[in-house]
Amino acid sequence: MNRRLLLGSADELVVQRVSSVAEELGDELVHVCSTSAEVADAVAGFRPDVLIVSESLGPIPVLDLVRQIARQDPFVGILLLSSTSDPELFRVAMEAGARSIAPLGFTIDDLGQRIESAASWAGIVRSHIAGDTARSLGSGHVLVLAGSKGGVGTSTIAVHTALEAAAAGRRTCLVDLDLQSGDLATLLNIAHRRDITDLIGLVGEISGQTLDDVLYRHSSGLHVLLAPNEGERGEEITEAVGRAVIGALKSRFDVVVLDVGSVLTPAGASAVEIADRAVLVATPDVLSMRGCRRTARLWERLRLRPEKDVTVLLNRISRSVEVQPELAARLARLPISEFGVPASFRAFEAAANTGDPGRLVDRDTRRALARVAEALGVRQPPEPVPASGRRAARKRDAGQAAIEFMGLLPLLGILLGCLVQGALVGYSHVLAGQAASAAARVAVSPEHGYGDISARALDELPGAWKDGARVTLGGSTGGDPRWGDPDAEVTVEVRTPTFIPGVAQLFGDALTATSTAQMRFEGRLP
Repeated sequence: MNRRLLLGSADELVVQRVSSVAEELGDELVHVCSTSAEVADAVAGFRPDVLIVSESLGPIPVLDLVRQIARQDPFVGILLLSSTSDPELFRVAMEAGARSIAPLGFTIDDLGQRIESAASWAGIVRSHIAGDTARSLGSGHVLVLAGSKGGVGTSTIAVHTALEAAAAGRRTCLVDLDLQSGDLATLLNIAHRRDITDLIGLVGEISGQTLDDVLYRHSSGLHVLLAPNEGERGEEITEAVGRAVIGALKSRFDVVVLDVGSVLTPAGASAVEIADRAVLVATPDVLSMRGCRRTARLWERLRLRPEKDVTVLLNRISRSVEVQPELAARLARLPISEFGVPASFRAFEAAANTGDPGRLVDRDTRRALARVAEALGVRQPPEPVPASGRRAARKRDAGQAAIEFMGLLPLLGILLGCLVQGALVGYSHVLAGQAASAAARVAVSPEHGYGDISARALDELPGAWKDGARVTLGGSTGGDPRWGDPDAEVTVEVRTPTFIPGVAQLFGDALTATSTAQMRFEGRLP
């Protein structure tokens, strides 16, 4: 038959007898573990069909070990060797994940039948669930999100965390295990007639086709398994159903996000136990922190998960609240996630009310949700650029900028020259006006001494504008203003100095500034 067997026992007699049975049955005993600490690594490395473990194996209690292996690989058949046939032990072992119990004084036929039964179960599950996928069993990352109390935003964070994973290209399934009051259908605006209760009668026979029929395919690419429409049917989802469903999804998807709500159910307990990571969603207040502490201690008492393996994710964080992350860690006495979700109710409002997560457009909130998904292991952070790469990029950018600047430099020079030349033309008009006004005043006012009109105009001009300047006297009658012509006027014409060589030939007349001032006689001329 060539089934792969793994044995956990420190008893040499048991090792010899199991080896003999394996040889008689034609099976392969791939490895023998002498301590419970070796078993988990051996299961992951050898991938056995059946794990046979002795009740005396230590130092981890054997039922805790069975529970750990069932969580690590839900589809390995576990066979417990016990010196007693206590019905209570049988019940507890089955609940922990064992497939059968055999007495230590087993016979070849007795042990052979139990090995065949456990291996047959494992083979059926593997063939139905993993046979139509190119995936190894147990390859998906299972994340469970639980609320420290009601109303802390567990479902909202579960939705957006799953969407972030799907957006990153990971095959993702979101499961609503808040069986009596799940809101994922509302948050995603889903109307679907199939839910988790359709899998109750298929435990051990869940195929890929069955999952495709039950799961809802969201437009984002996310797959969703809904809670029952009738809350009372949540009681039908037992621990065994939860374990089988989660195991089937784990083997089929890269990421499985489980929303278990704030009330522990048998299915939720199996989710907490199987999950690769368990997170308590909380708000920064004392009641929520106490709820985290209470829930984590409950999980540990039920041997679902040690407190040290529970992380608190803070929702609605703000600098204005009294309970900051440092104080929250002290109150809950649990690790606090490095990243949280800011207090931005208005940002979530449109998305929650319409069932369209795409309406969450606030950039800071979306960035925070992406960081949360990365911290929870469902989305890979962007790969950092190596230091050498950054230096090379900076050099390329600097070189490109230098080339572009050198190309623009001539244009910038021409533009600057035109601006300066234009300013000089404007200044020439100002000077011409001032010179004409001064000349007119000296000609008509005895206060200015009836001086030389041309000399007065040229005195108002700077040296560069005197060259080529002309002062003209005239009037409407063509008479000499000195004889009291009431329409007499003085005109000053100046040439603008050239800042750009050759511009005088191109814009000769445009460089000439002319201004005329009227003379108003106030007294008799000499």
